[in-house]
Amino acid sequence: HARLVEDEKSEATIEKYLRDVEAFFSFVGGDAVTKETAIQYKEHLKKKYKPASVNSMLAAVNRFFREMGWFGCIVKALKIQREAFRSKERELSKEEYFRLLEAAKENGNTRLYLLMQTLCATGIRVSELPFITVEAVRSGQAIVSLKGKTRRILLTAALRRELALKKLRREQKEKLIQTWHRSAR
Repeated sequence: HARLVEDEKSEATIEKYLRDVEAFFSFVGGDAVTKETAIQYKEHLKKKYKPASVNSMLAAVNRFFREMGWFGCIVKALKIQREAFRSKERELSKEEYFRLLEAAKENGNTRLYLLMQTLCATGIRVSELPFITVEAVRSGQAIVSLKGKTRRILLTAALRRELALKKLRREQKEKLIQTWHRSAR
């Protein structure tokens, strides 16, 4: 645990690693920890979880093995072929996007209207919405820092105009943007 803190892992990551290692030992029971038991555990995980989840759990267990000096127990992660693009069925067409925007506008749901525009114009994730602040709108960029990574998100002039919300008072703008913090949690 102390080594994970030293490596500046987030509290959530540390808790997940601990859960994953506990799950491994629960699987092993009283048996000896060997390469074979680690492979059996990997096979067990493959039956229950998606490959990315299996790899995440194996990373925690392998980290534990390294810390203990049990290098002979380390197992390989699953090979995952990444999709370069989403399937067309999961993709939102331009027409669907505009229909959703129009529906939000017609229903008077300014917050949803601006959320959709922000997500689509910037490509950010919902969890990154709290970084779109009043100051970010003013400066035309947001600095997103999550999971130890930092990146700059540029806000287009058109998006900035929409987010400026000339019709709303300043306090309402700040309240609107602050609600994104709650929705991203």
